[in-house]
Amino acid sequence: MRKPKSVADLNLLPVMNLITILIPLLLMGAQLMNLAVVDTTLPAICSSCDKDESPEKRLNLRLLISEGGLSLKGADPVLDEASIPCALSQCTSLESYDFAALQDKLRRIKEAHPDEETLILVPGEQVPYEVIIAAMDAARQVGDRLLFPAVTISGGA
Repeated sequence: MRKPKSVADLNLLPVMNLITILIPLLLMGAQLMNLAVVDTTLPAICSSCDKDESPEKRLNLRLLISEGGLSLKGADPVLDEASIPCALSQCTSLESYDFAALQDKLRRIKEAHPDEETLILVPGEQVPYEVIIAAMDAARQVGDRLLFPAVTISGGA
């Protein structure tokens, strides 16, 4: 009669040690992200979306952001070209842009057009993301007063 082969015991200790070391290492290496959501809408594609509002009544206020500064354009003749240049010849950082003057001009526009809530933001290609967010914040409200809460982002500055 044959003698049965003995079953070899598996040595799981090295695998358990590896897992014990890897789990805390992976948890320490994981970067916990803080995500922020910015409420915005895209421009409407259809031309008949606002049937009750004629094109003559719409302000069509646009804020152009470039390396040269901020510029407001719209359908109102007063807004034909309201520009806020940078302190230097070219805006190189977030602090270079004059957002206080922008809020002052937007406050005056809101007083002239109290029913208008939409502002179209047109950033240039080289404008940093922080500048776009700061411009959106400046256009939405001053203190407790809402200016243009419906900020729309458009391309093609």
